[in-house]
Amino acid sequence: MLEDQTTRTVESGILVLTTLSDANALHAPGADLPRTESFLREALEGAPFLRSILVVDATGLVIASSSPQESGIAIDLRKLGQLPPKGKTLLGAWTAGRGVGSLRTDASRSATPPGLGFIPLVRKFVTPDGQDLFLVGLINPDALANQQHLAMGQAGFNSTITSYTGQVLATSLQSARQGTQAGDLPVFTHHLPQREHGSYQGAGLGGSRQIVAFRVSRTQPLVILVEDPVDMAIERWWAESRGLFWLSYAAGAAVLLLTLVAWRSMRAREAANYTSRQAQVRIAHSERELAVLMRSVQEVIFRTNTAGRITFVNARLASLIGGSESAAIGRPLKELVEPESKNAVERLFAQGETGGVRTCPAVIRLGDGRQLHFDLAVVPLLEDGTLAGFAGSAVDVTERWVAQQSLHSELEFRSQVLEMNPLPISMTDLHGRLVLGNRAWEDYKGRERTQVIGLRLSDFLPSEETASHRVADEQLLHQGGQVTFETRVLHGGRTWRDTRVTKALVTDAAGLPTGILCTLMDVSDFREAERLTREAHQASEEASRAKSEFVANMSHELRTPLQSIMGFSELGMLRGKDHARLAGMFEDIHRSGERMLTLVNDLLDVAKLESTVGTFHLERIDLRGVIHPVLHELEPLLHQRKLHLDVKLGDLPLIAKVDPVRFQQVIRNVVANAIRFSPEASPITLLGRVDSRGQIRLAVRDHGPGIPEDELGAIFEAFKQSSKTKDGSGGTGLGLAICKKIVEALGGQIYAENVRQGGSVFHIILPARGATETVPAEL
Repeated sequence: MLEDQTTRTVESGILVLTTLSDANALHAPGADLPRTESFLREALEGAPFLRSILVVDATGLVIASSSPQESGIAIDLRKLGQLPPKGKTLLGAWTAGRGVGSLRTDASRSATPPGLGFIPLVRKFVTPDGQDLFLVGLINPDALANQQHLAMGQAGFNSTITSYTGQVLATSLQSARQGTQAGDLPVFTHHLPQREHGSYQGAGLGGSRQIVAFRVSRTQPLVILVEDPVDMAIERWWAESRGLFWLSYAAGAAVLLLTLVAWRSMRAREAANYTSRQAQVRIAHSERELAVLMRSVQEVIFRTNTAGRITFVNARLASLIGGSESAAIGRPLKELVEPESKNAVERLFAQGETGGVRTCPAVIRLGDGRQLHFDLAVVPLLEDGTLAGFAGSAVDVTERWVAQQSLHSELEFRSQVLEMNPLPISMTDLHGRLVLGNRAWEDYKGRERTQVIGLRLSDFLPSEETASHRVADEQLLHQGGQVTFETRVLHGGRTWRDTRVTKALVTDAAGLPTGILCTLMDVSDFREAERLTREAHQASEEASRAKSEFVANMSHELRTPLQSIMGFSELGMLRGKDHARLAGMFEDIHRSGERMLTLVNDLLDVAKLESTVGTFHLERIDLRGVIHPVLHELEPLLHQRKLHLDVKLGDLPLIAKVDPVRFQQVIRNVVANAIRFSPEASPITLLGRVDSRGQIRLAVRDHGPGIPEDELGAIFEAFKQSSKTKDGSGGTGLGLAICKKIVEALGGQIYAENVRQGGSVFHIILPARGATETVPAEL
């Protein structure tokens, strides 16, 4: 009996922690601390054997507690013993202290009186956001000791609860102290773990000569010991048997005087008296056990007369209505419930029926305004076939009722979300039968749900569409997860639409598949837009190719007459030396021809760069050796305009992978532009360096008119010039466009920016290159 009582007490604590860890109020305890602590206090009211309940995070910080003053305390989790894994509850060792304060990291054990402590009960759970938390219930060992004392009654025995290792957790012995070790007793050294229960005579907590009985808890790491000193047992036996001994002696003497019949009669009567006394002892013992059991029951147990007035009630109902047990005696049960429950409670005590269990729900309002929901059950009590009253119980189902209401609201919300979803959504079972569909699905398929629910997809969908669903379902059942594919779906029973289908396997709590969820997304317009975009792109590429071929052909055709024009103009200049006017005319013709030839050459370069057959021959070289020859070519222009070119390329090699001829064309165009637009006698700077990423950076700085901010990007387009340079200073508008195409083909970047002091800077950036072989690169 003691083992069962102790085990049930600990399991009740585990049930309390399990219920709390599953409760919504503890999913985010820090978000609503008052509600969480109120929830913990309510749980503590139903578990009188617990001193307090607290929620602790993984660092030891008390987030919430049934005692508000304990919130915010930092405790040492190691003092709780081994911590359980997620979803498990472990019973710890006896810990010295009055409460949570003794678990603090700065707590001093010397301040705790000897023998005062608690037994921690720890459960780990994880919040929806992934935070590890611990529920800690502090079991009061004195409550266990009181239960033992009440259970033992006046029998005179001493009982003790220990751990498997022999630590004393609770005891009714005055000589033993909670928290001490008793692992050297024979029950731990000789009997456990080979035997789960037994008895012996020998050493115990009460001394060396004890009659000791032990039993191991069926589910918890606990051992219950019951001891009785040998001397006291013998003395009690002698005290109880002394009267019987003298009575037997007198009876024996009477036997000598009475006849054999009288002797037998006396013996029979004595046996009857002994049996009666034993029965009375057993009845008294059973009554004590029943009284203790009724006080320890956490649910409401009551008895009424035939009119429904309470004649007996346990402490649970008294604690709910706020008063003593005697205050509830004589009150009709219907007066304790809310008005909406009175009629149902009255029907429980109808006298038209004489047997069977009668049940109904009822609501009781507590003094603080809270409402508790109960399931009432009563059974008629019959005496000689006549109704004598009713025995009943009330089970608190408030948490279940709240959970049902929350579940109903959640299901209603999900149903509304499903109906309002613009995507067609349906669900089939594992046999391909339709079990669910939203309004969007009805509109998309052109069928009412009520007509097709329960049918297989093959019963109302075209065979091609059914086949694609069957293949996807087989893949899902084999691999799990989700599958996405595109297929042609019959829309509204009239037209075929390109549709993206996403299917996912739905599983139950055990991970077993229960159905397949399917969503449809019409992508017909998107696919049509893709097709039109692709056709437009192809048409654009064809037009660009035709333009490039036209420009290349025209450039070749224009070079032939230009050669004749320039040749005859040169001949005219030679023969017209003696005629200044004639020589000037031929010189103008020759200068215009050169400009025309430059334009044609630039057009031809553009055509080559845009064609699909042009290639670059890349070499890994030092750019300084490529740049200096170009600058040497441009020295006559510099001298002509009295410009100074400051070249700073550094002492370290500028290694890059380029086509030397093409890169020289870039340098020539950029520097020639700087010469053309710089004022006379002004400096031009050419800088080169390697940045922290290994890229080559070149910059050409001039002091010209600069470039309007809104034209900095446009000047790199073909036939585009800055508005500040369209003053007859020359240029075809193709040089920078050619530079951009070459630099981008090399994987680099070219851009321009203005300088606050005047002029502009053209930046050329080439990527870092490894030491690989030279390979042709298509544009």
